[in-house]
Amino acid sequence: GIRDVPLERYRRTCMQVRMPGSRAWLDECFMNRVTRRVNRDATVSIDRTYYDVPMQFIATKVDIRFLPDDMSTAYILYEGAHYPIRQTDRNENCRTKRNNTPALDYSRMGGEK
Repeated sequence: GIRDVPLERYRRTCMQVRMPGSRAWLDECFMNRVTRRVNRDATVSIDRTYYDVPMQFIATKVDIRFLPDDMSTAYILYEGAHYPIRQTDRNENCRTKRNNTPALDYSRMGGEK
């Protein structure tokens, strides 16, 4: 009843306790969730650290799930699918070719000779 001590209530209701379906499901329940707009270089910032994301998300808002103590498992959740993200290697990122922005053809821009 209302005046049960916690142990008595647990004993009375322990058969009704639902167990998690899997460890992955339980982890997902405790993940932090943030929304970010993906930069043109296919990165997002979380707590002043940049992460590479798949190029298909450039210039769109994405929902990111992560465990604060294990960013290696962070991912974008999009239409039920998980897309992993990883901490940006700035040297590698600056050399990555992206198809989202047309390359400038400086030979057609005119200017002084």
